[in-house]
Amino acid sequence: MIDYKMLKILKDNDSLWVNGAFYSFSALLIAVIFSYAIIALKSNIQKQKIAEIEKNIVGYEISQDSANIKKIIDYKKRIDDYGLILNNHKVYSKTLVFIEENTLPNVWFSSFDASQSKNSLKLSGETENMETLSHQVSVFEDNQDYVKSANIVNSQIEPSGKIKFVMNLYFNPKIFAYTP
Repeated sequence: MIDYKMLKILKDNDSLWVNGAFYSFSALLIAVIFSYAIIALKSNIQKQKIAEIEKNIVGYEISQDSANIKKIIDYKKRIDDYGLILNNHKVYSKTLVFIEENTLPNVWFSSFDASQSKNSLKLSGETENMETLSHQVSVFEDNQDYVKSANIVNSQIEPSGKIKFVMNLYFNPKIFAYTP
């Protein structure tokens, strides 16, 4: 015989335990879902912040790169400008060395006048006689590596017997080139 009262007490006790377990697990499940939602939300917010920071970093790097590229282009332009100046610059010191090395002992030069556009040098000087002057012109003309032509513009015999003259030397452009 089954005692219904006892069964009802056992059933009520089981029901309390089952109800308690059910509500506990339900509360725990809600807490886990709520925690997961909060963590997912915070994670999403952090991802957005990281993406924004990365975007700012890339923008900063690009602006830094473009600033550096502008500096490099500016330096290259300056170097090219200096190269152009150096390539077009004529060095007259070689002509003076050439004249010093090729001047005869009895010839003195008193003034120089350079013409960059004509690649020429106008020399005023003095010598002992016409023969020495003629010989000096031929010495200059014989050096065809540097001199295109040499000609006497003016010559005068001084009362002392010396010859004053003005001579034009026309040079090949390579004498003016800069070589270290």
